[in-house]
Amino acid sequence: MQSNYKAIIIGGGASGILSAIELTSGENAISGQDVLILERNDRIGKKLIATGNGQGNLSNANISEANYYGDKGFFKAFYNNLGFLNVQDYFYNLCIPFCTAENGRQYPVSKQASAVLDILMKKLSANGVQIETKSKVTDIKKQDNGFKVVVDSKRFYFTENVIVCVGGSSARQFGTDGTSYSLLEKFGHKKTKLLPSLVQLKTETENIKGLKGIKEKVRISAFDGAKLLKSVYGDVLFTEYGISGDTVFTLSATLADKANPYVIIEFMPELSSEQISKLLEMRVASDFFSFENILDGLINKKLAYKILKIGNSKKISAIVDVIQNFKLKVTGTLGFDYSQVTKGGISTDAINPLTFESKLVSGLYACGEVLNIDGDCGGYNLNFAFLSGILAGKNIKNNLIGE
Repeated sequence: MQSNYKAIIIGGGASGILSAIELTSGENAISGQDVLILERNDRIGKKLIATGNGQGNLSNANISEANYYGDKGFFKAFYNNLGFLNVQDYFYNLCIPFCTAENGRQYPVSKQASAVLDILMKKLSANGVQIETKSKVTDIKKQDNGFKVVVDSKRFYFTENVIVCVGGSSARQFGTDGTSYSLLEKFGHKKTKLLPSLVQLKTETENIKGLKGIKEKVRISAFDGAKLLKSVYGDVLFTEYGISGDTVFTLSATLADKANPYVIIEFMPELSSEQISKLLEMRVASDFFSFENILDGLINKKLAYKILKIGNSKKISAIVDVIQNFKLKVTGTLGFDYSQVTKGGISTDAINPLTFESKLVSGLYACGEVLNIDGDCGGYNLNFAFLSGILAGKNIKNNLIGE
């Protein structure tokens, strides 16, 4: 393998793969022989295969600034300058059409993330992109004409540009253990506090004992003290340690760094308190319901028993209050090993939001989850990773044309 490149991409995940494809495609494309992906795992795209429970939740049709956290000003500048660039069209041009679910989540029509990765790898191969796996980058050194990239502390490559796409600290089974932030920190970039996001929540367990495995369609709201942070509708899954499910993953992004976090779960969210009260009064007045089974057929039996126990009253108003205000104090999360995304990362103060190039070091780029940008559950994080990689690739190849 050669030792000199126009661009070296560190990390073969979502942003790394798309930056390589963009560098070697379309207007001002450069030769794939001049682009190298260095991946520490035994293959690229391992985390991509797992997204959407293997179905490939690659983006979302309802992207907005409200779905992202971290450096809001940076995201706004990036988002407002995308023009006609979007993930769905980009993948369609790669012969990967999307379908959109009712909740806005976008998947490949095959609903197979592995098939998407196969196509992306074929594109990389067709473009001649060089890929080296089982290669952990341990250092980047600035030189007059570019960079020296050190692999496994013993071999090295030279390049005019480096794109750092190393991910964060989450899902460490994919090699994203947080050790690669130092590649950017050594050049003066600052790292914010890191917290697990899109992760299961630990809660006080007294009121959920015996509910493990029960899933309900609810409205669930996150609070910090008296302040409402966010409300979402969807499934919640009770566990022995707390709660899980897509709604919980979404709320975890807002609760990670709060002083007094708790959630309130509203069961039967399709009905108002008046409607629930009237229904329960009708049941009490009938000759085939007792107060002990007043919730039968409305809520899971184990959960109904728990609600009646917490309500501790024969008053319908007390039962309705528990149904609509089931409070659980949040005591923590399952941590980085179980989280899908890292909240926090490299501060974007010194990153150009239009190109993802470092403002401190020319030719150095940072994309995707390594930055202090994280999004809601549902394809938002992959959307940002893909687009950041594309923009970095565009900027590099356009700069190289001018040489």
